[in-house]
Amino acid sequence: MNIYDDILELDGFFNSIRRHEDFIVIDLKLPLNWQDKYVLKERGDKVQLKIGSTDSNNKIVSFYTLFDREQTKILLEEIKAIIKFNNDIAEKDNLLNRKMAELKKTFTENNIDSLRSLEFNFVPNLELNENKQSEKLAEGGKIQGPRGNITT
Repeated sequence: MNIYDDILELDGFFNSIRRHEDFIVIDLKLPLNWQDKYVLKERGDKVQLKIGSTDSNNKIVSFYTLFDREQTKILLEEIKAIIKFNNDIAEKDNLLNRKMAELKKTFTENNIDSLRSLEFNFVPNLELNENKQSEKLAEGGKIQGPRGNITT
C-alpha cells in the first residue's frame, strides 16, 4: 500500500500528516461526539492522541507514535478502528431510528387486535466481550445480621 491509499482509507476525515522529531503525526477532523479515547483504551493504548482545536461540530485530533515502519502501521490500524467503531455506531443509530419509525407506523395503521398478535421473528447475534471478567457482586464471609452471625 502507498500513502495515497492510506489517506484514501481515512474516509474523508484526513486533515494532515507530518513528522515531528521522532514521531509521525496524523491529524483528523472528527465529529465532537466520537469516542476516540475510548476506542484506543479498549484496544490497548498503542498510540497517543491530542485534541486540538474544536468548533461547534468537529475537533482536530492528532494521533501520533514513533516514526518507524511497524509503529506507523499500528497507527493507521488504530485510526481505522476508531473510524469503523464510530461509523458503526452512527449506522446503528440510523437503523434504530428507521425501525422505530416503521414500528410506529405499524402501530398507527393497525387495530389493537392485530397488534396483540404481533411477533418479532429474529434471533439477534449478540457478540459478548469474552475478555471482560465478570465482577463478583459480594464476597463470601461472615456478615453481622439482625439475628446474629451468618456464615456464607
